Amino acid sequence: MFVGLQGSGKTTTCTKFAWWHKKKGWKPALVCADTFRAGAFDQLKQNATKAQIPFYGSYAETDPAVIAEQGVEMFRREGRDLIIVDTSGRHKQEAALFEEMRQVAEAVAPDLTIFVMDGSIGQAAFDQAKAFRESVDVGAVIVTKLDGHAKGGGALSAVGATRAPIAFLGTGEHMDQLEPFQAERFVGRLLGRGDVSGLVDRLQDAIPEEQQASLVGAISKGAVSMRVLREIFGSVLQMGPMSQIMGMIPGLGGMAGMLGGGGGGGDRQSQLALKRYVTIIDSMTREELECTSAKTLSEPSRVLRWAVGSGRPPQEVLSLLETWRTYGKFATSTLRAAGMPRSGKLPAKELPMDPRRMQAMAGAMSRGMPPQMMAQMGGPGGMAQLLKALEQVGGGGG
Repeated sequence: MFVGLQGSGKTTTCTKFAWWHKKKGWKPALVCADTFRAGAFDQLKQNATKAQIPFYGSYAETDPAVIAEQGVEMFRREGRDLIIVDTSGRHKQEAALFEEMRQVAEAVAPDLTIFVMDGSIGQAAFDQAKAFRESVDVGAVIVTKLDGHAKGGGALSAVGATRAPIAFLGTGEHMDQLEPFQAERFVGRLLGRGDVSGLVDRLQDAIPEEQQASLVGAISKGAVSMRVLREIFGSVLQMGPMSQIMGMIPGLGGMAGMLGGGGGGGDRQSQLALKRYVTIIDSMTREELECTSAKTLSEPSRVLRWAVGSGRPPQEVLSLLETWRTYGKFATSTLRAAGMPRSGKLPAKELPMDPRRMQAMAGAMSRGMPPQMMAQMGGPGGMAQLLKALEQVGGGGG
């Protein structure tokens, strides 16, 4: 059963929660017991339909406890193993809200009550979390609207003071922008130390399994063609906001704007830059897509033809070629040092890395990294932080 104030993102989070578990093999279902907010059932129905998750609600029944009981019973009969009940919210904590939650809880006897809280409210989260935990048996908390992780620090510390465990973080509006909360990973990103295991998780989710072998295998052999680079760009664009992805890479938390400028529009500019690169690559011939010769691809006639074909200036084409040369070398040396098999596949999330391979990988990254990026990482000291993060993952902490 999900509870929380109106405007905290509770209904959206219900669908995200169901979607996350659906990908893990569960059979979720959604029940809308929110009869207070106009349009709540329509919103849940729209979200559930998009995620292809069964749902239940009523336009005629006004008693949320009755709706919840009917929906839960129906989905139990259908064999659904995760039934999520969305309850009403209010603009503020009041007796009517807590009484309604208690009635719904008595009707469905939930195994777990999850409190959904807006992470942007800072230290005010303490009183809110405390009031909900005293009124209903809150077993876990989901903190939403943590697109920028720093602003959520106050909310997280406040909720922690109530000893209500934080289960997930909502990091954006899209269906897949819900992630399990792990304190070490969150603090690592907050302090710029990265989240290597989280990055691997994102890569595995973004790249279809059937493409992982060919993609990683090609990189490990040194055959980083423009076709491979295009697949990488496509995967990165599916992995969420650029600031979050950069924040997972140790030492690179402040580099989100490097591809297309910084500031508040850094994510949008970075994504636009990648999309422009993809447009340039799409103007190449099949032979050029498979070519791995820097001399051939740098011929002025080709550069001019790609610029005309994509409608982009020649300087942008040259920038793409520089990116291809730099990151092709970087990816190849890193994967080889990590001992990636040439048949290639991303490592399983649960398997720890060999510490010797981790040390070799860090050294390869240092050698293959362009000077600009190395400076952004803080020189050798930044690489030491990277190695430390990799050692933590290797120790089984991730």
